[in-house]
Amino acid sequence: MRHKCIADEECPVACTLQMVGEWWSILILRDCLRGLTRFDQFQKNLAISPNMLTRRLQTLVDAGLLERRQYCEHPPRHEYILTERGRDFRIVIAAMYDWGSRNLPIEGQADSPRPSSLPGEDAERYLQGKNEEI
Repeated sequence: MRHKCIADEECPVACTLQMVGEWWSILILRDCLRGLTRFDQFQKNLAISPNMLTRRLQTLVDAGLLERRQYCEHPPRHEYILTERGRDFRIVIAAMYDWGSRNLPIEGQADSPRPSSLPGEDAERYLQGKNEEI
């Protein structure tokens, strides 16, 4: 089902959520942006069931955000590579990271937002794997 916004115009936010709004899909894209490409890497990092991971990866491939490439014939193994469309999602993940850093409390310290440098700086370090914090 496609969601519409004001005056029946297509809403880019609703359309984006339609494509990647499921929790696991966004975390898979985050992990891809941080360099993970293989099924076992996603499964270990996310503690996601194999069936759910298979479905989410296929959804992202079908949406054109990931490309599935075989890297081993026997047994058949595939890796999942970000497409240009998938790489464009980096700004969304960075914005979510920045928002969470500024607005969510530090564990154990009620109502205290995390300190943050300039918007985007911490997110970029995080996406490059230079900050292990989630």
